Amino acid sequence: MLLTRAHPAYGEPMVRVRDAPGLLDVSGHPSVESLCLASDALLTDYSSLMFDYTGLDRPVVIHAEDREAYEAARGTYFDLRTFPPGEVTHSEDEVVDVFLSGRYGGMRAARRRAAFRERFCPYDDGRAAERVVRHVVFGERGLAAGRPPGVVEP
Repeated sequence: MLLTRAHPAYGEPMVRVRDAPGLLDVSGHPSVESLCLASDALLTDYSSLMFDYTGLDRPVVIHAEDREAYEAARGTYFDLRTFPPGEVTHSEDEVVDVFLSGRYGGMRAARRRAAFRERFCPYDDGRAAERVVRHVVFGERGLAAGRPPGVVEP
């Protein structure tokens, strides 16, 4: 099952999927967070959702077919090609191949995802709110980020 979701700024989905078996348009679903929790992998373009999804430690595939046009029109904060959170595709055929081959969830993708999390999400360890309370309310200093007890890195 493939869940499809149009960007909220675009309103209606660009592709109608109501008659396509195996596709479900969830553009009207009120919570992208619950959709992330219900999914096994994320296929996105340049959406900032990749940062949140990476925290789930599930595969991310970036489809960057229009990278040059996107960068010219909107700009980017960093070069996603040099630091992707998973596999990067540039054509429909590559999207199909990365999923059918299993590369989207392979070791290279896992290493990229871990490096991306380390660089961009070092405090997303399940204890950030606790550290804020300890610092602001109790005045504790030097609280380091790290995985909560019992969580093992891949």
